[in-house]
Amino acid sequence: MTLPLTVFAIHSSQLTANKSPEFPYELINLIADFLFELKPSSHSGNVENETICCVKPEWRHVAGFMNASRKLHRIGLERWIGVLIIRTTLDLEIAASFSHYIRELIFEVSQFLPLDNSVWSRFPKLRAISIDCHEDVQQVPGAHRFAYRNVLVTLPQTLKHLEVRHAHGPDASIIACAKRYCPKLESLWLGRCTAFNRIPACHFWMAFPFEHNCYFSCEGSDSYAHSLADELASLRNLKSLRLGIYLMPSAAMLAHRCFHVYGQPAPPQINWQTALTLTSPDTVDPQPQPQPPPPPTPPQVSDLIALLHQEPEEKNCERCREESFDLSRSATTSANRILKKGVPSLERIEWMDWFTPKHLGTCSG
Repeated sequence: MTLPLTVFAIHSSQLTANKSPEFPYELINLIADFLFELKPSSHSGNVENETICCVKPEWRHVAGFMNASRKLHRIGLERWIGVLIIRTTLDLEIAASFSHYIRELIFEVSQFLPLDNSVWSRFPKLRAISIDCHEDVQQVPGAHRFAYRNVLVTLPQTLKHLEVRHAHGPDASIIACAKRYCPKLESLWLGRCTAFNRIPACHFWMAFPFEHNCYFSCEGSDSYAHSLADELASLRNLKSLRLGIYLMPSAAMLAHRCFHVYGQPAPPQINWQTALTLTSPDTVDPQPQPQPPPPPTPPQVSDLIALLHQEPEEKNCERCREESFDLSRSATTSANRILKKGVPSLERIEWMDWFTPKHLGTCSG
C-alpha cells in the first residue's frame, strides 16, 4: 500500500502527546531499525513490477509504531521516508522538507523533466533514483516527427543506482550523464518503451510502427556490445547492468503473432502485409460461401500497430523456442562476454527475455 506524502505531513500534526514507552532510546532505535528495514527489490519475473530502489515494509506493519506517540512517529518517519515515490510537484515539495532523511526517489511520472541541479541539490544524500522517462519525446507541432528531450541534465554525485524506465531515446545520453556526474555508479538499468509494456500503443509507436527493431533484434549484437562496453568503460564500479533490449531475430515478433499462434511455422522471410492478410478473419478458416467472397481489404498500418501492441500471452510458445531460442541465447552469451571484458567490474548483466511470461522478464549472465 502506498500513501500520499500529504498523509504524513498532515497526520504528524494530529498526533496526541501520548507518553512513549519507558524504553531506552537505543532499544527503541533498534526496534525501529528492524521494523522499518529497507529490503532490495526482488526479481519478480516482470520488470514492470520492480524498481532499482529498495522496498519499504507495508504501512499496516508500521502503522502501530507510527501512531503510538509523537516521539515514535518522528523516529519512524525518519526511516519510512528513506524511499519515496514522487507523483506530483506537491510530493516533491514535501519531500524536500525531509531531504536529509531521503536516500531513494522513485519518479512515477515525467512532468518534472528535465531533472537537474535545481532538483538534486535539495536531496544531498540520494543513493538511488528510478525515473519514468516516457515523456522523453515530444511531437513537433505541424510535422510528422518527434524531438528528443534531455530527461537528465545532471545527476547527484552521491548516486550509486540509476534506473530509467519506458524511454524512447538512445541510451547514450543517459550513459554520458552518468559518466560525467556519478562515476562511482554501481547499478544502471536502462528500460525502454516497447510493444509489450505500452498497450495500446503510445503516440510515438503509432508514428513509428516499423522501428521496433531498435530494441528487438540480435543482428549486429556483438558490434552493439563492443560500442556499449566502450561507453561504459569509465564506470569502474559498475556491477549491475540491465538493458531494455531483446536479443531476438527481428522477425520473431511477427512470426509468433501471425503464424505460431495459428499453429503454423513461419516462412524464412516475412512481409507484414502478406502476413496480416493470411491471418485476417477473411482468410483464416473461411466458411463455405454460395458465391466467391470479395478479396480481403489490404492490411493498413493501423492493423500492424494493433497486432504489435496486443496483450501478450502468458505461456511460452514452443515454435518460438524451436526457431529462435538457441540463436537468442548465443547472441546473449557473446554480448555478455564482450561487455564483461570491456567492463571487468560487471557482475550481472540482464537483457529483456522474450521467453518469459508476457515477454516482461529478463535473462542474466
